[in-house]
Amino acid sequence: MRRKTMNILVIEDDEDKSKKIEEFISLEFPAANVQLAKSLNSGLKALIAGSEVLDIVLVDMSMPTYDISQQEPSGGAPESFAGRELLAQMRLRSINVPTIVVTMFDSFGETPKRVSLEQLIADLKSRYSPPFKGFVYYNSAQEGWRSALKQLIAESNALARK
Repeated sequence: MRRKTMNILVIEDDEDKSKKIEEFISLEFPAANVQLAKSLNSGLKALIAGSEVLDIVLVDMSMPTYDISQQEPSGGAPESFAGRELLAQMRLRSINVPTIVVTMFDSFGETPKRVSLEQLIADLKSRYSPPFKGFVYYNSAQEGWRSALKQLIAESNALARK
């Protein structure tokens, strides 16, 4: 039986992190096609355009609103909760592609509205499950993120195929 290709959208603005995630996916899921978006806006556009064919979305929590370009050198306002905003937009549009947050921060936002990673994950689970499937704490100096991400992708992909 021939394996179906898995289509993964990675929404990540950090070049090193996105490169490590893409390398990880090609090693662990060689049949996967990876599409990359670098901001909340381009990620949302790619998600809307590909919602019928995407199997999984990996999204960073904090990123710029727009892709960094000559027209938008700063990427617009930095968005501390871009991943949460993406999940809210998915719910609004009834897009239920399994989504995993991959973050390298343990707190988000500015004081006094700062929230811990644990608070944020509890909020995402209560408001956006499904499609929110979980999170991975990314740390390039450690390997633990790889096994956590592999498990969440495998679980989410198995659920999506049922």
